[in-house]
Amino acid sequence: MDFSALRAALAIPCLALIGCAYSADPTSEETGTPEEETVGTSEEAVLSTNRMSMNRLSMNRMSMNGLSMNRLSTDGLRMAATELLESEDGRELLRYTVRCALAEGVSLVATVGETTYRFNGLIGLAPEWMRGPLAEKSQRWVSACLLAHVNGYGVEVAISLRGRHPALATDSVERSAYQEEEVSFFGNVFQPIDRRDELGDIGARMYSCGGALLQLSCAGSEGAFAPERTCASKADCGIKFLGPCRDLMSSGASVCKNVSLEGYSQCEAPASLTARKAKETPYNEVVTVFLGRPDFSAFYPLCTPLLP
Repeated sequence: MDFSALRAALAIPCLALIGCAYSADPTSEETGTPEEETVGTSEEAVLSTNRMSMNRLSMNRMSMNGLSMNRLSTDGLRMAATELLESEDGRELLRYTVRCALAEGVSLVATVGETTYRFNGLIGLAPEWMRGPLAEKSQRWVSACLLAHVNGYGVEVAISLRGRHPALATDSVERSAYQEEEVSFFGNVFQPIDRRDELGDIGARMYSCGGALLQLSCAGSEGAFAPERTCASKADCGIKFLGPCRDLMSSGASVCKNVSLEGYSQCEAPASLTARKAKETPYNEVVTVFLGRPDFSAFYPLCTPLLP
């Protein structure tokens, strides 16, 4: 793939009628003072941009576990103490974690040395984290959101996030602008690997499945049915791609057993040993990414979008 052409294709302006969120360094290089991310959203628009590194997520899982065991803030203003603040990788992960967990208009600050960082909320999947430890159900929602923000190319892409959570409601303007269903994500990055969680899952707990339109539009392209925007289709990536969320060719091959206009649920992770019996683990906390037509075409040049 021509990466220079890809980067050029993805450098599209935000839509004036729909909110956009820009990932930015939290401090000014000249003054060292905090610079807030530029965020503007229309009512119920759940839009973000994604360029989070898979490596940063994978390497900081133990720190994420420690973070989830406590309140995100002790006073509602400052970020709780965490070793994630000590490195650039950790701070990037915190930016996306707060973006997913807290609602727009809520922000937390943290000072490291002489530099103050601001972490802005946007989506609001786990506002209760401000009041106490993050329950596993909310861990799964925030995890799915984090996985949706992974971008294997390191370029910003506007994404529409949807799912069966009140914070992921969409309006007609957003649905019209972002019609191309791409990939759905589920899992739990807060739970330590090799320790069984409340669902009975054990392992990396980072999963994805492809959208039905992606399956159909790429059907004529050999090997094209894979989530090219993320690293999920690459052998060295921690996100396990399970195939089509809803297989239009064979219902028995679908990853998710429950499909509706609100999104997917009962998405089954690979079999794990629970009570000495191997069984699949169903997830109901699923976040689905929809792309605009230009970005879909850039990442899947051999596939033909089906919607007019």
